Amino acid sequence: MKESVDPEHADMVGEYISKIEDTEISLDSGDVAKFLKAGIKERKGKYMLIYRYQLIK
Repeated sequence: MKESVDPEHADMVGEYISKIEDTEISLDSGDVAKFLKAGIKERKGKYMLIYRYQLIK
C-alpha cells in the first residue's frame, strides 16, 4: 500500500511506523493485521508511506 505524507510530518510518521513494524493491530472489523514492513520514501520532494501487512485471524 502507498499513502502520501506531508513533508512536514515525514520524520514523525517514519518514526511511528518503524515502531509498529512486526506488530499485530486489531481492526474494527474483527480482523487482525500484522504489519510486515513499513517505511517512508522520498522522491522529487514528495514523501510516500509504503507498507505491507497481512490479515490474520
